[in-house]
Amino acid sequence: PVVSPHAWLVREHPPLARESAAPHPKMSGGAAGRVSRRLLSSRPATSAPRHYDVAIAGGGAVGSVLARLLLDDASRSRPIRVALLERRPSPPTMSELGGTAAAPSARAYALSPASLSYIGPGPLRSLLRHNRCGVYDSMQVWEHDGPAQLHFVGDDLRRAIDEGRLADPREQLGGDADEGGKGPWLGAVVEDAPLVSALWEELREDERIDLLDNVQIKSIESPRHEDVGKLEPPSQVELSYTDVSSNEEDAITANLLVAADGANSFVRRTVGGFPMMTKSYGRKAVTCTVEISSGMNATAFQRFLPHGPIALLPVWGDGGDGGVRYANVVWSTTASEADHLRSLPPDEFIRALNHHLREGPNVNPPIFPGAGNLPPVLGTVAREVDSLLRTANTALTMGTWTESPARNFFRMPPESVRVVGPVMGFDLTASHVVTSGRGDGRTGGYAAPRVALVGDAAHTMHPMAGQGLNLGLGDAHSLSNLVKEAIDSGMDVGGTSLFLDRYNLERLVQGFGTVGGVHALHEVFGVSGSMPGSVIDSNYGSSKSSLGGLQSLIGYSRSMGMNTINSIGPVRRMLAEAAAGARPFKGYASAQ
Repeated sequence: PVVSPHAWLVREHPPLARESAAPHPKMSGGAAGRVSRRLLSSRPATSAPRHYDVAIAGGGAVGSVLARLLLDDASRSRPIRVALLERRPSPPTMSELGGTAAAPSARAYALSPASLSYIGPGPLRSLLRHNRCGVYDSMQVWEHDGPAQLHFVGDDLRRAIDEGRLADPREQLGGDADEGGKGPWLGAVVEDAPLVSALWEELREDERIDLLDNVQIKSIESPRHEDVGKLEPPSQVELSYTDVSSNEEDAITANLLVAADGANSFVRRTVGGFPMMTKSYGRKAVTCTVEISSGMNATAFQRFLPHGPIALLPVWGDGGDGGVRYANVVWSTTASEADHLRSLPPDEFIRALNHHLREGPNVNPPIFPGAGNLPPVLGTVAREVDSLLRTANTALTMGTWTESPARNFFRMPPESVRVVGPVMGFDLTASHVVTSGRGDGRTGGYAAPRVALVGDAAHTMHPMAGQGLNLGLGDAHSLSNLVKEAIDSGMDVGGTSLFLDRYNLERLVQGFGTVGGVHALHEVFGVSGSMPGSVIDSNYGSSKSSLGGLQSLIGYSRSMGMNTINSIGPVRRMLAEAAAGARPFKGYASAQ
């Protein structure tokens, strides 16, 4: 999911004049970044600020992918000029990074096939060759208080790939595709640092972009909403910044400024006019890296507990070469339980993790727990209905085992052996930009005059479905297509509201749909039919229920729904395609 721009007929700018040689492609990250900054600071004080088609604030994963997508197609009517500003020092190269990590970092992302295609063949090949990418082609989901299971496999995406609705990242790799799974990928787990390093390695080799690292944006001057729609195009965005290492100040202008600077976006707060809706779940996520006893067979595991899901995700080091194997853990639960988990000694944390994750599906608890208190006739009817429904759900589970060899058994997750690195935690919230006003006076959303938001600057969500970064990379893909469309049309992407209005509409629909869908999953799976289910609650595993018949009935309905989805191929494939980022039909507006 991603973006949309607007345009204006723009005068052609001459190619960027460079006062010194471009950075050599093989330079280290810091060296390349310093050269780019000197190019800017070396201009005479009386000359106009350097101008770009697009200035991107934030050189993390989303901002870097956006820059790569903007530069991806060389067949533009004229070259696109891009500036990428990052407050941190330039990331190390992949070779430099490879010698520093003893184990995978817990700061990682589960990327969909569509997102992997946005990263591009160069960075993806680099991640695979440096063994910093954990590909999976199978996913197993199950619940704590019922027999229901969901099994997704790569073949669930084959129709979308064959119909051209989903890019297959393996096709970008050519002969390197064998380094991943054997069939279509459901996704891959990639750490943040290697992902950004791989992207910057490719960007350093392109002379159409200036990488301005270690800089702090000081001020932003952007047009107002009332400036759009007049005979003259709105003024360009002017941005001033300070080089942190030298304390020198400089300024640039751009037809479009993109905020890719995170949930606490400086650009969004400075420009203003971006109201946000925020929802706190009152939950925390605990995340860490663990060493595991055996390989994961390219499978991602997720079990739904009463207070939230726990996921075990394959990362690098899960090969079959006899070396140490690792996995990432993401455990969403209540704030008190999260704090308790983080306070445990490592060996006790591992015991709690294995206890909660390494347990197979259960039978449904009584749907009518109070049947014994009813009059004899009603009590008998309630017990018979209860037995019938639970038997039907169990039978439905067993019925799916005959569909294909890939779905005919429950895989027990590998045993976790020890914690590697820190056990981290963060609060779980959902946020999304909203619009305000009506008609021509409407403001907010993903865009303002000459400004667009992407990634966490526009939305955050529960990590349950692993869609946070995927949604942000969708923003980058959508916006890049609209920018290139504007330039190919001889127009200024921010000169009118045409392109940015399209971007805003596309992303509002996709963003609200994704954030809302994940929120609905949280609410549905947050209703437990029985067990309190806490590490610090001695009643975990008890068959007693204090939640009442309604919660039990909702829990049963959820379990039956999971089984129904798993047993109906077209429905299951539709869900897998949506999570993978496939277009719903050929020719869809966000064509890849």
